[in-house]
Amino acid sequence: MSQDREYIDQEIAQIRFIYETLYPETPVETHMWWEKAKLPTPAVQPQEMAYGAEMMALTYIGNLRTGPQETPALPGKRVFVTIPSPRQVAVRESAGGVPWHKRPRKYRAIHALSPILAEQMKYQIEARRFRKLPSRHKFSRLACSRGIFETQKMAPEGRHGGKDPAILIGLHWLDVGGAESLGIDSIQWALDAGLRVFVMVGQQGPERLLAKLPDDPRLQLIRTDRYLPRSQTSGFVSQLIAQENIILTHNHHCVPLYDALPTIKLRHPHVVNIDSTHIVEYADGGYPRISGVWSNYIDHHHVISGDLERFYKERFRVYGSKLVLGRLLDDSRRGAEVAPVRIKAGQSRCRVAFVGRMVHQKRPVVALSIIRRLRAWGKRNGVEFRFDMVGEGPYRGAVEHLLTRYRLTDVVHLHPAGTDVPALLGESDILLVPSSNEGLALVCYEAIEAGCVPICSEVGAQAEICPPETLVAWSPLQAVRDSVAVVQRLLREEGFAEAVETGQRARMQALQDEPSAREVLDRLYRDTLAAAQAGPESQSETPQPAAAKRKTKGKAPA
Repeated sequence: MSQDREYIDQEIAQIRFIYETLYPETPVETHMWWEKAKLPTPAVQPQEMAYGAEMMALTYIGNLRTGPQETPALPGKRVFVTIPSPRQVAVRESAGGVPWHKRPRKYRAIHALSPILAEQMKYQIEARRFRKLPSRHKFSRLACSRGIFETQKMAPEGRHGGKDPAILIGLHWLDVGGAESLGIDSIQWALDAGLRVFVMVGQQGPERLLAKLPDDPRLQLIRTDRYLPRSQTSGFVSQLIAQENIILTHNHHCVPLYDALPTIKLRHPHVVNIDSTHIVEYADGGYPRISGVWSNYIDHHHVISGDLERFYKERFRVYGSKLVLGRLLDDSRRGAEVAPVRIKAGQSRCRVAFVGRMVHQKRPVVALSIIRRLRAWGKRNGVEFRFDMVGEGPYRGAVEHLLTRYRLTDVVHLHPAGTDVPALLGESDILLVPSSNEGLALVCYEAIEAGCVPICSEVGAQAEICPPETLVAWSPLQAVRDSVAVVQRLLREEGFAEAVETGQRARMQALQDEPSAREVLDRLYRDTLAAAQAGPESQSETPQPAAAKRKTKGKAPA
């Protein structure tokens, strides 16, 4: 019970900070529930509204009053919030998405008949959506007038009391993912640059990355995902900027922070806005489309691949230093020797890995179909296979069921999300990446460095890291056939593994010759901080990242 009390006190401190920041001069009466409430939360209402019986539910914790005393001339606000228990958060982590039994009945029926046909059906839906994408969704930038009185910009509000400059970093959520991993890294880079860091989260979900946040007193996580209505985000961000001397925002797929951009531009024009994007979604373009629509409000678009560079240029006409390429490279391993490819023609044992969240995007069901065929082929041809699958999520139950159905439980080993992936890849010959979509999969970097051969769907920017010999079709049925054929060639065709290794090394070298995300973002952070410390006059020009100006081989300058 004392642990629950300590946890509740921490959450109340979060709630107090949010609403004292949002309403610094307004009386606020905050009502709190434990785990669930009988009315929508979070919510903000006028104070004069009557109380209802649902207020006194058994889960009601109590209320908190902040701000000045309420008077007829100064009416207050009434806030409703629900504090999730650690148990609820743990349940979200074990599920990690829509439960299997809540998926459409038609899909589950087809999946019961033939899992790979169900995947093929989803592929056809995605392909149709992707074809219709330009006609169904906006691909033009929102207007952002500089105004006829540009020289009379509002000065930065100075009620921060001389606090050190800070950055606001927005994350989609706190679960494992490429964007979130870069977000965690950028938090550390901002701290290293000398900035105080505030982190806001766009939506609730699993929180596997919470423990990976740096342990630094200059870092503050703000639980806007739990305790702030979406409609209040812009006002909160504006007050936070003024209160905490925020000079930078960096958006990692956080929609509420995108929605706050007009307020930031109007009330705090000195703030430099950056975003990082990773993957174009088939249904609506995903975060790169959202980013492109808001482009006139953003000072720098950081992208991780040449494919995304082309997307911004072709769809939104974004050019020059505003568009910054920074690869997801580990600078500490720059120039490190890449392990030789382990697989050789003629070997009789082969270890195959699959690493990824158990969600549709990673297509673990397609990976199982490949595994099933490889197992059958290996039995006929004297090759002993071992398979490892790493990951958790809503498809985990379906994967476990299919392992039993296909009688693969003796050769397929399931591992949790926290497994040491580099060590596993260091013992594997082949990595299966049959994804329906990718930006540029980080696990492919790790596989190639470890001497493992990734076999990937030709989607997103995967061609920038994988040679054509190891790229397979987007279509699940064809991907299964292509992947099995590539493995057979690696195990039977003399010289094929060596040709693949040559292609992998050439692509890795080309990527390492380009600036890394750390180089680009660190320079932006430090230049903005230097400009802020130099004075308002120096802030009239947005800092340009030196790393972005580096010309890369074989590419014309933007």
